[in-house]
Amino acid sequence: MTIRIVTDSTADLDAAFLSAHAVTMVPLTVEWEGETYQDRVDLDPVEFLQRLPSMREVPHTAAPSPGAFRAAYDECLASGADGVLSIHLAGGLSATVRSAEAAARLVDGPVHVVDAGSASLGIGLLVWWAALRARQGLSLEALAHEVEQLKTRLFVLTAPVTLEYLARGGRIGQAARLVGTILDMKPILLLEKGSVRPERKVRGERQIVPALLSSLKERVPEGTPMLAALGHSGDPGQHEALVQEVRQRWQVLGWLDGVIGPVISSHAGPGAYGLIALPLTADEAQRWKEGLS
Repeated sequence: MTIRIVTDSTADLDAAFLSAHAVTMVPLTVEWEGETYQDRVDLDPVEFLQRLPSMREVPHTAAPSPGAFRAAYDECLASGADGVLSIHLAGGLSATVRSAEAAARLVDGPVHVVDAGSASLGIGLLVWWAALRARQGLSLEALAHEVEQLKTRLFVLTAPVTLEYLARGGRIGQAARLVGTILDMKPILLLEKGSVRPERKVRGERQIVPALLSSLKERVPEGTPMLAALGHSGDPGQHEALVQEVRQRWQVLGWLDGVIGPVISSHAGPGAYGLIALPLTADEAQRWKEGLS
């Protein structure tokens, strides 16, 4: 049985990954400086981040149309797929998953749409799992069940270095931005099950990594097998110590890292980064290892 995987550009998976795992990506659109771009297609994440500090207004983003998803599903099914598993940005953050669901109802073939309840490489980890398990011949129903189970344990801990872009995008008020800047307060935010909430606050950028590790340990005992990722809108070399700590203290069976794309970084700002964790049961860890072999 052949199941194809579809996702959207907010999964922040690069072209090499998409090609290697036969994943189809449907881009969101970004309206920026009077032009409309396809996210991660004709708008490069690194170039966008370089220009972000000089922008006067936050770019506007839009979900793909149902027609764009329908075209992707039709192409997958026409190429011989027995079904499509479509995994997308949290519905509480974007209309993307609703657009995918609308398209699935129009396609002449089985399509299961998953609201990942996550963003960036959180979606990417679910896509990675699905791609590896699909190669093992799982049915669409079995594969969808696994991903729906996994997403309930997936979470993202993110740390914007500056509050300016959250304020510009209306995520926090200007007063909160001003107070936070004066006191050098850095929020740690938690994205879990489709909802974003404050996790904790630290004073000064040096306290971010210890706070991220403390929050991770509170949720996942050290030594637990898991998939993990680091999404960043800055220099990845700055996060080497964090990556090493996670790898040493947890049983990381799969690791992703990548640049946060324009849709999310326009709100998080330059220099932000997120630690993503997907804890696995012993049985899931074994299935993952078999998928890699």
